[in-house]
Order: sequence, then structure tokens, then C-alpha cells
Amino acid sequence: MVPTLIAAAVIGALAPFLRGFAWGVPFGLLSVATVLRSAVGAALTVLVLGTVALFALRATSVSADQAPALAGIVGAIIGLLLLLSSVRRMRRVRGLSVLCQRLREEDAQEAALLALRKLLERARRSDPTGHVSLVLMATGPMTQAGLWSEARDGLLSLDDESMSEPQSVLRNQALATCELQFDEVEAAQRAIDGIRRPTEPSIEVWLVAMEALLMAVGGETERALAHLGGQEPVANPSLEASHRLVHAHVYAARGDDEAAERELRTIEREAGRSGLRRAIQPRGPASALAERIVAELETNQSG
Repeated sequence: MVPTLIAAAVIGALAPFLRGFAWGVPFGLLSVATVLRSAVGAALTVLVLGTVALFALRATSVSADQAPALAGIVGAIIGLLLLLSSVRRMRRVRGLSVLCQRLREEDAQEAALLALRKLLERARRSDPTGHVSLVLMATGPMTQAGLWSEARDGLLSLDDESMSEPQSVLRNQALATCELQFDEVEAAQRAIDGIRRPTEPSIEVWLVAMEALLMAVGGETERALAHLGGQEPVANPSLEASHRLVHAHVYAARGDDEAAERELRTIEREAGRSGLRRAIQPRGPASALAERIVAELETNQSG
């Protein structure tokens, strides 16, 4: 059994490094839980395989002295093959998932972003279709981590010919959101115009809210409200915050700062300060008021 134990320990020790390499994730960015699961799982697999091989070899003409060593070799080879097969399965998606989680951690963000760029570049060269899916999957976590410029660049890098119709819709919707973050109203409108309408209801409601926002920041208050119509953001706090944002700009444009502030403070309570900052960019009638509220909240927090 000693050779099998040695083989299990070696394969178990190698497993996290092989997994990280296959996923495109530096070892330092793997969580402790992932490292332990990988190491223990691989070691146990080799141990079981080696034990079974040992009993099988003892039933053959192999000498008792040679059986343990051969069992260890068999367990190591089969265990390594199973490990390689496991780490290669959906390796890019798994790597992307780990890196996107790390983007939210300030001390790991730079390393995770660098590894993510490399992963996406390798996918772009070897699998253009898969690259599109990975970029779309990474966009949300990037924006949540504040990496708006990185997210926008990734979306702009996508080739229209490599995208299916649903992917094109998702890309343009996400791109419009990113453009608004940079106060690029015309670019956001072009991205929305690139979507064949009407699209899926779950996406259409967001596009309507975004279009109403573009109208509201441009001072077209009546048109913005009419565009929202009777749309009800049922059980969707984020969509409700978008509707409140439109109303805040409408109230501010009409000179009703009290009502606009009420909407903005409700956004802050329900969607957090990040939701409130959406009233600052793109610039509109309620942007100055939103800036004042954010400054007030930051002052109170620091005090």
C-alpha cells in the first residue's frame, strides 16, 4: 500500500496546480476550499484505484513483491488521466467564474483582471464563438466591480459575425448601459437602435426603461413618462430603481426638487449608493441633486 499512498499524495499535491493552469487561474487566486477539494478528491481517487488494482494484481501471477508498486503506478496513471479529464471540462467557464468572483476583492482585483484578460484573449484566438459567450458572462461582474471601461472595451471588441441574434441583443443592451456610465448618450442610443424590436419581454422592459431615461435626461419629460406607460416593474427592485430614476429627472426638469429628492433617496435606500450614482451619469436635470445627496452621505459616513 505504501506506493499507492505515495502516488495519492503526489497526485493530490499536483491537482490544484493542474486545475489552476487548465482554468487559466493563478494558484494564488484559487480559494482554500477549491485547493482542498481538488487535492483531497484527487488523492482519494488514486487511493481507491490503487487499492482496487492491488487486490486485482494479487489474484494474478504477479509476485507479491511487485504488486504494491504496480498498483501504485496504475492508480497514479488512471487518477492523473481522470484529473486531466475533469479539469478540462468547461475549463474556461470555471476559470471565468473564479476570476469574476475575485474581481470584487480589492487586494486580488489587479491579478484577477490580468488573468481574465489572458483567458479571454486565448479564447478569442482559439474559439471565437466561445469568446463571445465568455465576454457576455464577464460583463456583469466587471461592472459590479466598477470596471466599466474594461467591460465596454470587451463588448466593443466582439465581432457581429461571431454572435447569434440573442447574443447580439445582450451585447447591445450591456453596451448601452456601459455607454450611459460614461455619459455617452448618443452611443447608448446607437446600441439600443441596433437591437431588433420587440425582443424578449425580460429584455424589452429594460430597453424601454433605458430609452425613457435617455428622453428624461434630454428634457423630454412628457415623452419619457409616456414611453414608460403603464409598465410595472413587478418584483424587480433594480427595474423599479430605473423607473424611479426616470421620474427623478422628470421632476427635476419641472422644477419640483422636493419630489426629485424623494425619488433619489428612495433609490439610495432600495438600491444602495451605486444605484443613486446612476442619477449622476448620464447628466440630466437630477444629476446635481444626486451629487449633493451622495456628498452628504459620504460626509456623514466619514464623520
